[in-house]
Amino acid sequence: MAEVFAAHDMSFAEHCLHAELTDEMQVGELRRQANERFGKIWGLINLAGASSNRMSWELSKEEFLQTLHDNLLTTFLCTREFTPDFRQHNAGRIINISSVVAFSGVVGAAHYAAAKAGIVGYTKAVALELASKNVTANVLALGYFNRGLIDQVPAALQEEIKSRIPFKRFGKAHEIGGAIEYLLSDAGGFVTGQVLHINGGLYL
Repeated sequence: MAEVFAAHDMSFAEHCLHAELTDEMQVGELRRQANERFGKIWGLINLAGASSNRMSWELSKEEFLQTLHDNLLTTFLCTREFTPDFRQHNAGRIINISSVVAFSGVVGAAHYAAAKAGIVGYTKAVALELASKNVTANVLALGYFNRGLIDQVPAALQEEIKSRIPFKRFGKAHEIGGAIEYLLSDAGGFVTGQVLHINGGLYL
């Protein structure tokens, strides 16, 4: 999933544009439709992600690559597609979503950890490339939240994960919103290439 932000008219929030984000042709069409509907695009949040649960030595090449595609390739394709708009307008915000497991590792998801770590390195390079055009690129490294991939985790394991989080609970979706709002705002204009960890103290 990719979200695009218009510079002046925020009423677009009720609209959805659909694309297969591993397909560069569809991502290009997404950009075209976004420009047509919203005008000047100034922000991109790359949220796409998926994983499976398997020990590293049991992973097939296909499963490993699929996880890279779902997480890292989607981030690359969307960022590449919208970057010309940001460069043309000499302004823009890119927020890429990574994970705590990129820093801590996790049993049974080496492919996911690798993909999310790749997002961090990619974002840092993009931040350097685009700084001269007044475009920021940052990462939110998320811990465990009460929606999303956690739904695939057995209940007993969920409780074990909670026990390791200092707050003894999963995060809530609205607890990400303030960080996103800041990074998209003028106040966040001097922050680039950074990783903001939102994980309840699980990784410090």
